[in-house]
Amino acid sequence: MQDESKIEGLTLKKLRELKSLTRKETGVILDVSFKTIEKYENGRTPFSKSKLDKILHAYGFSYDDFCLCRDGKLQLLKKGLGYKTSKVIEHNNLRRSYQKVVSKEAKVLQVMRTLKGLTQYKASHFCGYHRTAIGHIENGRIDLTKKKIYHIIENYRFTLGDFNHHMNAEVFVTDIQNDCIKILKSLSEEKLKAVYPLLSTFKN
Repeated sequence: MQDESKIEGLTLKKLRELKSLTRKETGVILDVSFKTIEKYENGRTPFSKSKLDKILHAYGFSYDDFCLCRDGKLQLLKKGLGYKTSKVIEHNNLRRSYQKVVSKEAKVLQVMRTLKGLTQYKASHFCGYHRTAIGHIENGRIDLTKKKIYHIIENYRFTLGDFNHHMNAEVFVTDIQNDCIKILKSLSEEKLKAVYPLLSTFKN
């Protein structure tokens, strides 16, 4: 029984690494500590079928995928998932960057964080996550669920309506702000003095 737990734990570790996730990142996804993930993978803490299904769902794998990996058919699993064998991609850092997909939802969360004047580290702290979690979310390294999105915007003190407003925007307000700053910085002293009176009327 103990050997079986170790084998299943090692299988979970391989699947996690296949998704280029650290234990800390996985803990964020599953709302558990990275120590818990470590215990699962080392076979020290047994897990039920329902717990296994939850972990596999978070990774985007099926139970059949788990069985293939457990039975030593990892290459067959990779082939079935469309993974390309490449020594460069097998390097952990490059593989993680290669698989990054920044969704519009992640971009909107970045906009909302910026509007609040929060760094990624501080935002992670506000949300009760590991200090690098928000960075990973915004960089597309962690899949976003509706529950996780709501948790983040609630801790930013925004509403779901605010989130949907930014989702429907053709241009993000932070992009407009950045463009305005670039334009102002490029103006000559004479032009800057000319537009300053107008800009001053918009002060709160």
